[in-house]
Amino acid sequence: MDKAALPEPLRARMAELDARSPMRTVQDFVGRYLPDADGIDEVRAELRYAAQFNVALLRQDLGALEAVLADRPAPGVLARLVGWEGNWVLDDPSDEGAARFLGELAQLVRAVVEQAEQGRSAR
Repeated sequence: MDKAALPEPLRARMAELDARSPMRTVQDFVGRYLPDADGIDEVRAELRYAAQFNVALLRQDLGALEAVLADRPAPGVLARLVGWEGNWVLDDPSDEGAARFLGELAQLVRAVVEQAEQGRSAR
């Protein structure tokens, strides 16, 4: 995609999204997909729907999830991210439990992205 051909407001928004830190990207992701979901199946359905329109944003979300999990933030941050910002109740609400959950989300996003990209290449 040639970004130069896009209107300036869209290019500015894309640059803004690209400039976010991995933690900010994960916060946005969690806030977008978790709070109103009734379970992981609904999250999966929302991700599949989103992949129909913007796989690049999901790839960015995946990279941010992987970066945050690789370079863990201060104690309490992941637990607060999932429990408060994501409004998601975990059996293990600790940072370790939140890290496992975010790792599972990363796997889910990866699978959805791969499926969407395979579907596009088959067309």
